[in-house]
Amino acid sequence: MDAQRITIARIDHTAGFEAMPDRVRLGDLAGFLSDVGAFLRGEGKDVDTSTLEVAVRKGSLAIETEPVLSAPNLFRDLQALVGGELLDNLDAKRREVMERWQKAARQAKQLAYRISAPFLGRSIEINAESDYHADDPDQWVLVERYVRGEI
Repeated sequence: MDAQRITIARIDHTAGFEAMPDRVRLGDLAGFLSDVGAFLRGEGKDVDTSTLEVAVRKGSLAIETEPVLSAPNLFRDLQALVGGELLDNLDAKRREVMERWQKAARQAKQLAYRISAPFLGRSIEINAESDYHADDPDQWVLVERYVRGEI
């Protein structure tokens, strides 16, 4: 796959104003940047974020990467997110970030996240109406119980 730009945006109106590059709460910015770094790196450190150049774009608060060349696991995970809302086969770090974003979007209806890249075809929207979740089966264990006493 060719090098691709990836844009991750935080659409936020929770402070009473739209979060934009020229006006955003410091805590929100710091948390978002940390999440974007963790999402891009993943557990396998697919992308070296210490040398990655980014641009802060308008569209609420958006981080656009320089073209990322060799991150097959990141590209695979993004394709999986476009294909459905199950997080089971995602990298553990990306799954953690997606679950955190989904939880935050449900709690604050005026908060959403968008991930887009040219190869995706459509953007990934995380908002109050989306349902990105893991479908981990419940773990059942067979047990025997003994009761002592008099009847």
